[in-house]
Amino acid sequence: MITRIPQRTKDDCAICAVAMVMGHPYSYERVLQDSSKYPKTSPDGKFSSWWETYLIDEGFEACYCRFNGLYALPDYGGNAVGLLGMDIPHLKAGHIVAVDEAGVVDPADNAPDHIPLQQYVLNRLGDGVVFNDVWLAIKKPIPVDPGRLTTTASTPTT
Repeated sequence: MITRIPQRTKDDCAICAVAMVMGHPYSYERVLQDSSKYPKTSPDGKFSSWWETYLIDEGFEACYCRFNGLYALPDYGGNAVGLLGMDIPHLKAGHIVAVDEAGVVDPADNAPDHIPLQQYVLNRLGDGVVFNDVWLAIKKPIPVDPGRLTTTASTPTT
């Protein structure tokens, strides 16, 4: 399950959400530092989803899925998590949260550790939030146990 990382500024939800879905050893500080290597805006001045390239560069598998696919996350037994973006029109802002098999993990101030997905969606829709049509599904890399690595090089015999 995802461990919540709360926002430290009003506009660092992406740093928090990316660090949450990546898990240990990706702390807020590491993701913040690493994010400086990626452009935050596209050549046409639009906000860029820099985390897509970052996740792939770090060995994660990621693909966009339709919104309703969020409800299937429990079927993956914790091996898949996601990033869900939304627009908040009355604030003229966007926001991004992490999602896992237990629900939504919102980095915003005073949010609980997990909120069931359906409850979060209903609450936010009531607040006038407009969810993105797609979310970024992320498969965590399988850690390699160095003790299980062996070489099978043959030694010549005489």
